[in-house]
Amino acid sequence: MKTERENFRALLTMAAIGSYLLWSAGAAIPLLRLDLDISRTLAGLHNIAVGIGATSGARLAVPLIKRFGREWVMRSMLLVMFIGVMGLVTAPTIIISIPAIGIAAFSQTTVNAISLAQISHHSAPSMRRMMIQTGIQATVGATAILLISASLHAGQGWRLPIILGALILTPISLLNIWRVKFIAPEATHAHTGTVFTRALEIKLFTFGAVNCILEIGVGFWALDLLVSRNAPVALGALGSAILSYGIALSRLSLAFLQPRPLITMRSATASIITGVLIICFFHDPIITMVGLTIAAFGIAPLFGLGAFRVSEGFTHADFRISRYMMGSSFSFGFAPFILAIVYDNLGYVVGYAVLLPVAFLSYKLWKSNGSD
Repeated sequence: MKTERENFRALLTMAAIGSYLLWSAGAAIPLLRLDLDISRTLAGLHNIAVGIGATSGARLAVPLIKRFGREWVMRSMLLVMFIGVMGLVTAPTIIISIPAIGIAAFSQTTVNAISLAQISHHSAPSMRRMMIQTGIQATVGATAILLISASLHAGQGWRLPIILGALILTPISLLNIWRVKFIAPEATHAHTGTVFTRALEIKLFTFGAVNCILEIGVGFWALDLLVSRNAPVALGALGSAILSYGIALSRLSLAFLQPRPLITMRSATASIITGVLIICFFHDPIITMVGLTIAAFGIAPLFGLGAFRVSEGFTHADFRISRYMMGSSFSFGFAPFILAIVYDNLGYVVGYAVLLPVAFLSYKLWKSNGSD
């Protein structure tokens, strides 16, 4: 019989591989904008596709699991993700690349929902394991962006690391599934109206949305921000990779140090505010990179803290994480598009300043979403 630790390692491997593909695809959007010489707003249409695809993946995760089982859904979504990512990097126009990235986002969100829900069923280690999983995912995603930066520096373009990653890692992930002993769907539980009210769904959705707005607001357009402040494109990609490694380091440190969640959340809020103020007041690209890295330490624990917060002490983790991820997925898609409009019309300083009250809101929502 497969042990719990083996299950966790296998799920972690699949989630990490998915992160390589999706993080590199996300980094491709600003680069695709530069290649096509289009506005941030037009490039942001890719993010709308991500928002629709990822939110749909989070919403449909539970019905798909109940109907087909976790293993079948996981295998299918890994193949769909491969198709979407390859479609993005080989598409000659945005007419093809927009739905391609939406498909990739749909599948990756479903994979994440399955793995996080499975981890949350083991209540004692779940907080630590959520931080480990999201930290490893960030490490792999940051490495993908770093390879893109190296490829650009070598004159090989940004597409090569994404294509090679998809061709090599997808078969590995599919072969890895046999190592997982998936838990049974929660289909036998009654979802009563008193437990899953509309108000609760909105609360979970909003919490996920606000946390993701902060993550996206700090990191998604970081490459473009640095280029706008006279950094070379390769250096901008490097800065984005450093930011991502900052996120990974913070999550993994929290997994092993395990400070009190309240202390972690207060420190995260303070880091976001400090980093954003540096970005707003200093326009040198190197100092901007420092501000981005400090802010990265703040946004790092938000998703994992939120996922654990909404599921601690409750049954039906699939449902709760699904609704939380619907909110984060919605913001993951639509927040970059809205911010692109702000950046195009009002500039980066105004766009980043907006994140200051959002950080306070995230803290308030975190306090209100604990177990009863």
